[in-house]
Amino acid sequence: MPIFDKLAEEATRGGLKFLVIGGHAVIGHGYMRATDDADILICKNDRAQWEVLVHRLDYIVEHDGGTFLQLKPAGGERWDLDLMLVNGETFQKLMAAAKPVEIDGTRVVLPSLEHLLALKLHALKHGPPRRQAKDQDDIVNLILVNEFNFRAESFRQICEKHADLETYERIVRICAP
Repeated sequence: MPIFDKLAEEATRGGLKFLVIGGHAVIGHGYMRATDDADILICKNDRAQWEVLVHRLDYIVEHDGGTFLQLKPAGGERWDLDLMLVNGETFQKLMAAAKPVEIDGTRVVLPSLEHLLALKLHALKHGPPRRQAKDQDDIVNLILVNEFNFRAESFRQICEKHADLETYERIVRICAP
């Protein structure tokens, strides 16, 4: 079961904000697929407060990549938790366009569709090779399910900024009827 209820409760208590990203955000934008962890995006200025919060929820840092923390629950009976850290300006931009949703009875916010696509493109470019097929599949299905204009100049620019022109062209070929 996702941990968003506890995260939202503790974050509110601590005056912290977060966006749900990853598989739950993909689902929240209309593409149903399996996920086995919880991914959130936070402001890196709040990192110390988030470390205290997740420790209170009995999470242990398994990997610290600086801008990406992978946490495991003590006892292993709950969902793994990944935290992506971004600068304050990026965080505010994402929050300003965020989409409120409910996940298992808890009110949370997701990045806008365009911002989620940008995050997925970034993951496609910078993530491990074993994740590339999943991230590309998410991008293509988000585009198709939401009837997103993948031929728009603005999407090409997003692709070039967060991935590359070759990725854009591949996505257009896959999505084209």
